[in-house]
Amino acid sequence: MFKRVQSGAAMVEFALVLPIFMLILFGIINYSILLFDQAILTNAAREGARWGAIHTTAASTAVCSSTSPGNADPCGIAVNYANSGLISFGATTITASSTGDGTSGSQVRVTVRYQYTGLGYSVTSFDNQLSATSVMYHE
Repeated sequence: MFKRVQSGAAMVEFALVLPIFMLILFGIINYSILLFDQAILTNAAREGARWGAIHTTAASTAVCSSTSPGNADPCGIAVNYANSGLISFGATTITASSTGDGTSGSQVRVTVRYQYTGLGYSVTSFDNQLSATSVMYHE
């Protein structure tokens, strides 16, 4: 007799649990993409700083600021690397800036910034601005 009364209980429980499960699942996916993009930005800054430490001279300093990829300065290298690896959902604007005077023993500092969009929602007060900075000494 009780079996007929409880025949829809599983469907009601599933309907109650499904939104919570989906929120947790997409939260994990969103956070994973965020961590992946942060790792890409860190590597992009490192690649730009490495290029600046090897290729710049006192006559051509490592000072730059760019949003377009290229192979002529540390900023272009960093933006090129980030463009090729980021998981983005829509238009991306990657900005890179670099400082350094090109003399032996000086520092080359490259900072890369990116506005993270993710899956389009966030349950935290995160401002969605990712950045990474790398410093290397000029050879």
